[in-house]
Amino acid sequence: MARMLAQTTLDWLTAPFERPADVLGFALWVVVFPLYHTLYPQFARWMPGRTMAEQVDTLRRSWIARVLANMDIVAAAHQTQNLNTVNTFLASSAVILIGFAANMVVGSTPLENAEVARVVLVMMLLAVAFAHFVSSLRHIGHFTLTIGADPALVDRLHGSAADYFGGILARASLRYTQGVRTLYSVFPLFLWLFDPWLFAVVTVLWAIWFVAQDFPRRG
Repeated sequence: MARMLAQTTLDWLTAPFERPADVLGFALWVVVFPLYHTLYPQFARWMPGRTMAEQVDTLRRSWIARVLANMDIVAAAHQTQNLNTVNTFLASSAVILIGFAANMVVGSTPLENAEVARVVLVMMLLAVAFAHFVSSLRHIGHFTLTIGADPALVDRLHGSAADYFGGILARASLRYTQGVRTLYSVFPLFLWLFDPWLFAVVTVLWAIWFVAQDFPRRG
């Protein structure tokens, strides 16, 4: 029984890789999406001040320091509402796309094992994207509820009010970016259902775009 289960699992895992192009495309996808985004924080440590994320974080902390100095709490809450709206929209979209993908699996038109495995992977990634957006919403809500606190009290509890609130928004922004990048990763996987070479080419194009965006030219 255990051997049958293991063989069935192995067959299901290897089902998407029918041709060498499938293996190549998926290998590129792993490098461009999971591996690159796992190593990105290390790249930022190797090149301080060079990554877009670090530059935005510095500007965001400067903005929060000015908000606290002027006690412009309403403006701060209003600005973060835009990110709140986008997160809500994308979280809802991820749920809708999960339903669409599930309908492809259980619909009247039967799919081959390879296609089922690919669609299930898409559903899993959409679920991950949804979780990231919900986590971002949680951090934004915490920021909105606490930004009106006495800065001196926050300084006493956390060392620096600007760093504390900047950290909250940095985590919200990180989860939002992770959710968006996860949605980006779904697009080439969807193309994999039609053509493995198109899957590979689009994945490479995403890689070029990520590097250009994450490591902008100076000056």
